[in-house]
Amino acid sequence: MNIYNFKLVCRCPNDSTVNIYDVVIKSKKIIQVEDFNKFQSKIYNEKYYQEQIYELLKDNFDNVKIIGTHLGIKIVSKK
Repeated sequence: MNIYNFKLVCRCPNDSTVNIYDVVIKSKKIIQVEDFNKFQSKIYNEKYYQEQIYELLKDNFDNVKIIGTHLGIKIVSKK
């Protein structure tokens, strides 16, 4: 099992605040870390809710978990 831990940055659609998410992806397959960098580049200048980012990631990877805090509320998105 491979475990990939990294951060993603994106803006909130409601108030344009910058949110930093902790992401954990577990996979039996090898994932090129450049794929995560490409994903970050894709969403960096966009506005997404954490739940939308989760959906985008889980469409491409098997076991995804995202943890973020917005307005003092901790949000955990996972499969």
